[in-house]
Amino acid sequence: MRLSLEEMNILSERLEKEEARLHQLFQNPTYQGEARAGLQIISELQKKFRDLQAELTPEEKQMLSRLLKEEVSHIHGHSMGIYESILSKVNGTPSLGDG
Repeated sequence: MRLSLEEMNILSERLEKEEARLHQLFQNPTYQGEARAGLQIISELQKKFRDLQAELTPEEKQMLSRLLKEEVSHIHGHSMGIYESILSKVNGTPSLGDG
């Protein structure tokens, strides 16, 4: 999956926020399994972002889609285009900006 520098920065920032949230969630014994699974996915995603040829698993795609959709629900205006571009790449669908 090829991402622009701006897309990489956005994803990295969002994954860092999610990682912090999952570390907090891990403190609650009831949610340790869920938090551990999420942290593992984030770890794999961070490795794969460095490899342009890496394929994402369905779980990784699902996490990225969820995080990006949450982010889009909080923003308005022109900045939404970058999130839509990333989502289209994650989901394997062409966006209007793809050539």
